[in-house]
Amino acid sequence: DNHISQGNKLNIDGRRITWKRVVDMNDRQLRFIVDGLNGTTNGVPREDGFDITVASEIMAILCLADSLADLKRRLARIVVAYTFEQEPVTAADLKAEGAMTALLKDALNPSLIQTLEGTPALV
Repeated sequence: DNHISQGNKLNIDGRRITWKRVVDMNDRQLRFIVDGLNGTTNGVPREDGFDITVASEIMAILCLADSLADLKRRLARIVVAYTFEQEPVTAADLKAEGAMTALLKDALNPSLIQTLEGTPALV
């Protein structure tokens, strides 16, 4: 949305944005929405929707990545939209993979938790 409102140098077709928004709450009403209804200064009207955070492709990538470099490489390949010429637009095209990697770098580290039996476990 921001790239389109800032000039759309990649020629993204706003009707072919494949990346849904995510929220850490399950609300069926938000699965299919229409946004951008307040004129061109607040976006172009289009059908959109929300997924729950754990269903996001980013969470799958986080689980599969075995290093920070692998995480960045996988994030860069996410297809977020298509152009008017039907070409895929990736996170790398938007130069977003570095910021996403920085936000997720600590999530790669294991967490120490306690099981129901009271024993420690690394997750």
